[in-house]
Order: sequence, then C-alpha cells, then structure tokens
Amino acid sequence: MEHPYKIRLMRNLQVIYEPQLIRVVTFFEGNRDEILFFMDDQKSIAEAYKNLFSTLSMLPEIDFPRERTVIGFCDTNGEHYCSHLINPTSQDEINLALIGYRPERKIRPDELTEIFKRTEITQVGLNSSLIVSS
Repeated sequence: MEHPYKIRLMRNLQVIYEPQLIRVVTFFEGNRDEILFFMDDQKSIAEAYKNLFSTLSMLPEIDFPRERTVIGFCDTNGEHYCSHLINPTSQDEINLALIGYRPERKIRPDELTEIFKRTEITQVGLNSSLIVSS
C-alpha cells in the first residue's frame, strides 16, 4: 500500500534534519505508521523531538490526504528513542483520553538488527530540497 503523505513528509523532514541524520527507516505496515530518524547524538535527538511541531509548521503543505504518522528519533543503538504522533485517529484520541498518556515504546535489540537489514532503508543525502506539491 502506498503512503504518499508519509513519503512526502519523510522527504521534507530529511532535508531539515540532514546534517544530524544517519539513516531514515519507515514502518508503514500494520498500525505502526512510523518514520524513524536515526541521528548522530543525543543532543540532536532531543532538539529534533522538542522542535518537531515548529519544524512541521515551516514545511510546505502536502496535497495528499493526511495520514496517521508517528515520527520517531533515536541513535544508532536504538537508545534515546522518543516520538510524536501527528494526525491521530479517533481511536488514538479515545485511547489517550482513557489512559491519559501515549504508551512508551523502546526499540528492542532484535528489532534494531532487523532495521539495519531492511531494504527499505533510505540513505540520507539523496534529495536536498523540499518537495512542494504540484
């Protein structure tokens, strides 16, 4: 299944985060809906996480239907993982209201190994300009 909104969002964020990025991995199968940015240090991760919504507001509008997307950040060891959910579904909002917080996720060592084997890994630096919808 294609995810034009998420792909455009990922490519535009890649341009912004490029100096700190090591890799970008997508998990669009199931209900994960995640774009995971591997960054070079904890400071870059914390800054990207803290400023994500400000960064998103600077990006060009995407002319595709919005999709539920988790945007995550971590280092190459899977540590310092943090994420924000954008465009939550009604079920996400109900779950949040019921438990009062979003469940935490950690990257397991076996998952990290699988991540670096995946063929969907997008290397940084392939596209260095924001994609504006036509």
